[in-house]
Amino acid sequence: MNFKKLIGLIMILFFQVSCSKLTPKEYLKWIQDYKNELHVQKNVGEYSFDLQYQPLEYKWLLQQDEASLTQIPDFQKDSLSDIQYYLLTIGLQNKDIDVIDYGLEDISQKQQKLYYFSYEFEHHINLEEGSKVLPCVLFHFEKPLDLKHSRTFILGFENPIKNSKEATLVIQSEYFGALPVKIKVKKNNIPELKI
Repeated sequence: MNFKKLIGLIMILFFQVSCSKLTPKEYLKWIQDYKNELHVQKNVGEYSFDLQYQPLEYKWLLQQDEASLTQIPDFQKDSLSDIQYYLLTIGLQNKDIDVIDYGLEDISQKQQKLYYFSYEFEHHINLEEGSKVLPCVLFHFEKPLDLKHSRTFILGFENPIKNSKEATLVIQSEYFGALPVKIKVKKNNIPELKI
């Protein structure tokens, strides 16, 4: 097979994959799959960061039951499309230690750390997208309902660049070291959802 034919075949396969339509279950699984780079894990020092980009269709599917899946809303006209959503989970690589208790000497330090993650942490998070640096405009520190030692944050950022190809979450917090933590997600080739 000559080189031109091989390139043509690769382009056809790429086009079919990128333009494919997935069922709701397939779509959810595809978005959550680490190999598609919308869901990324990164270890920095003793910390483990897990970032999940949540396209609007994904967020919508999470709120539906299968019986109500009759049509897909027009997300481009929806006011929700002005925000892009992420789910950030922070833990330690040693999963037996609670990330809030790590490195503390007394209860007052724990209270300060909880206050920081509840009210101040959002000011140390931004999203770099293209040449823009976007501050966090939606922030929620979830209370753990299980025995996991990690903590989850719901994040929202303005969405000035519709259909951008990638974004980098930047965390500049003394709790994670002097250097910023940067986590990149690639938002290209998201398949379409079919019902």
